[in-house]
Amino acid sequence: MRAVPRRKEATPVVALSAALLALGVACHLDAGGGGGGSGLASVAQLRSDMTTPIPTGGSTPEPTIVVRAVVRDTTVATPRVEVEIRPVGTDFQGQPNATSAATPRGETTLVQVSGLQDNTGYHWQARMGGDTAWQPYGGNPESAADLRVALPVATNHLEFTQDPTTTTAGATMDPVKVTLKDGQGNVITGFTGNVHLEIAPNANPGGDNLARDANAVAGVATFSDVKLTKAGSGYRLEATADGVAAVTSGSFGVNPGRWHYSKFLVQPSNTTPNRPITPAVQVAVLDDWGNVATSYPYILYVQIATDGSPGRNATLDQSGNGRAATAGIATFDNLKIDQLGVGYTLVVGGTEAAAATSGSFDVLVALPAPPRTGVTP
Repeated sequence: MRAVPRRKEATPVVALSAALLALGVACHLDAGGGGGGSGLASVAQLRSDMTTPIPTGGSTPEPTIVVRAVVRDTTVATPRVEVEIRPVGTDFQGQPNATSAATPRGETTLVQVSGLQDNTGYHWQARMGGDTAWQPYGGNPESAADLRVALPVATNHLEFTQDPTTTTAGATMDPVKVTLKDGQGNVITGFTGNVHLEIAPNANPGGDNLARDANAVAGVATFSDVKLTKAGSGYRLEATADGVAAVTSGSFGVNPGRWHYSKFLVQPSNTTPNRPITPAVQVAVLDDWGNVATSYPYILYVQIATDGSPGRNATLDQSGNGRAATAGIATFDNLKIDQLGVGYTLVVGGTEAAAATSGSFDVLVALPAPPRTGVTP
C-alpha cells in the first residue's frame, strides 16, 4: 500500500502568533489602510483643511491636525473615535486628547486635535471609544515622529522696543519707540514710513485721547511727546503702519497731578437749624486735569459764604467744619447752621487747594411729625 503524504502543520505559525501577542507586539493604524484591532479603517492624518494628507513622518505648518477614519467592527451603534497624541519621547497615558462626534458604523468620522507646539514631533494612537484597544499610527517605531509641526516664520512685524511708562497726568513720558522687524527679529533699517500711535481699544481706563504720528528712522519710530491727562491704571498703546499688523504695548498707568483746587462732589441740601446737613457734604481736591488728587495730605475747611439768615448772624458749628481728605475726598458729616434762612452757600478750601463755593440751600423750620393713625390724642 502506498503511504499517504502528511500535510504541513500550521501549529508553529499559530504558536508564533500567540507568542507575539503575549509579548504585546502592537498592530499599527496604517496610513490609508486598516486599523488592526482598533475597529477603524482608512485611517489618515490630515491638515486642518481636512483634505490635505500629512505623510507619515511629514510636517504640517499648522498647530492643528485632523484624524480621519471609517468606523467598523463594533457593537456600539454610534461609537466615538478617541485620539491620544504625545510629543515623541513621551509615553502614551491611555487618555484621549480629542474625541470625535458619535458616528454610525461604516461612516467616516473626523477628530480635530489642536494646540500642538511648534518645532515638535508627535506620535499618536487611536481607538474606538473604549470598545477596542489603543493602536498606534503609522507602522513606524514609537521613537519616530508620525508628524512634525513646523509653523511658518512670522512676516515683518512692529514691536515696541521702548514701552510707555507710568507717568503723571499732563507730564511727557519717556520716549516711546516702535520698530519694524523681519521674521527673524532683525530691524528693517530701510523702513522710513509713518507709524501711528494711539490708545489701544479696551485699554483706556481714564477715557483719554491720544493721536501721534512719527516717521521711522532706520526702522525705528520715536515718539517723544506722548502725554495723557486722565488718571487710571491699565492703559496700553497701539501702533500701526501700512501693510503691517497692529501691535499693543505693555500696560502702564497715569497718576494724578499735584493738587490744585477744590470741588463739591455732594452739594449741601436744605436742612433745619442745628441739625447736620444730610446727605453729608463731600468735597474733592483735584489736579489741573480734573483728577482726584489722591495724595492730598491736608485738612479741608468749610465756612459760610453767603449768610441767608435775616440778621446775617448765623454761625456754622465748628465741630463739623474741618475734615481730612481720604484719597483726595473729604466727607463733612456734621455741618450744622444755627439760624433759619434762605439762600445760604458754603465755601471750602485748604492748603494749596483753591476754594470752591457751593450751590445755595435753605435752613427751614422743622415741620411737626404727622399724627399716627389710630391713636387718640
